[in-house]
Amino acid sequence: MRRIYISIIALISSLLFANMLQAQDPNFSQYYLKETYYNPAMTGINPGLRGTVSDRHLWTAVPGDWSTQSLCFDYFDVKFAQGGIGAFLVRNSQGKNFLNTFQGGLAYAKQIRVLPDLMFQIGAGAQYVYKSISYDDMVFTDQLDPRFGAIYETEFVYPDKETHQHQGVFDYNAGAAVQFNIKQTPIKYLATGIFGVAFHHLSQPDMSWIDDGQEAPLPMKFDLHGYMQFRINRQGFHNRYFLICPGFIFENQAEANQWFKGSESGSKTFTFGLNTTIPSKVSFMSSLYLGCWARKQFMKKASIEDIANSLKTKSFDALILTVGYIKYSKDKKQLYQFLYSYDMTISNAGLSTGGTHEVTLSFEIHDLALKSRDARRSAVAHPSEKFLN
Repeated sequence: MRRIYISIIALISSLLFANMLQAQDPNFSQYYLKETYYNPAMTGINPGLRGTVSDRHLWTAVPGDWSTQSLCFDYFDVKFAQGGIGAFLVRNSQGKNFLNTFQGGLAYAKQIRVLPDLMFQIGAGAQYVYKSISYDDMVFTDQLDPRFGAIYETEFVYPDKETHQHQGVFDYNAGAAVQFNIKQTPIKYLATGIFGVAFHHLSQPDMSWIDDGQEAPLPMKFDLHGYMQFRINRQGFHNRYFLICPGFIFENQAEANQWFKGSESGSKTFTFGLNTTIPSKVSFMSSLYLGCWARKQFMKKASIEDIANSLKTKSFDALILTVGYIKYSKDKKQLYQFLYSYDMTISNAGLSTGGTHEVTLSFEIHDLALKSRDARRSAVAHPSEKFLN
């Protein structure tokens, strides 16, 4: 009997999530490692080649597969018109694998040098979005019995499965970013920071599944994000310093029609928190990475005042705890990092959801460049080069 109730809850959750996720892109807890996914202007923001692979599983105690995987690469070289190029692939599965979304795209960002410690980038990207749906795996509320589960026939009229089980559209985005360093003395650096803004789904492609004369445009999404690193020097500390890294991201996706018909939904998400990088003398570890973040989500309409009031009352949806390590080379350049995050659900859904798990592995190759490269390689040196020397 307990399994039946769990299955019914899971099925109802699938339908609810289906409505909400239609108006919300997949997001990540470790957004600061998926920069090109959130903002094309972040493509090639650091010199050399960078790659990131992530795996995220949402609400692991709830039956079904709610997961997102991503693979991103970006590369900067002066021969690309003083800019960076990047590519990414994202897969998102919703419910009991009845809806899958694949996104693949390319991005380019142009670097604009202003001062040795100030740089702007503007970027744009194009992607192809492919969605597939399995109507046979979908369960509607009129099929459910309180005792025996899904035993009735639904009144929903299925569309032609041959022509309405998959669809693909092209989509476009653009953004801008600024990177800067703050000096404590003419030769000593105190902090480095990156702030950016991005607009996604500029063409608002039609994502409707049924030919009923009504369109379901994918709503435009607005991102505002920032991330800084402060070097805290300590006398007597075994490595003389540690890094404090505050950051935030605000995502606003406009209202859009739900899958089939009905009311409208929108999404606003505000995530903020703090990471700490603690140098270690243990050779295989290099630096310990710890973080604590909070996330607040608003479905339906929510004004900035609503968000501010909820933050004052500490009404959050999730507490995000992060741990990992960063490996540096002998010349103190970052080689790779591995992070694990656990999203603890603190909203009304409760801890019974199992929370969300996310792992990310990223690497950087700083000295990789095309032949005959220009000596003017970067306006703003890599953050690790500034802080670790």
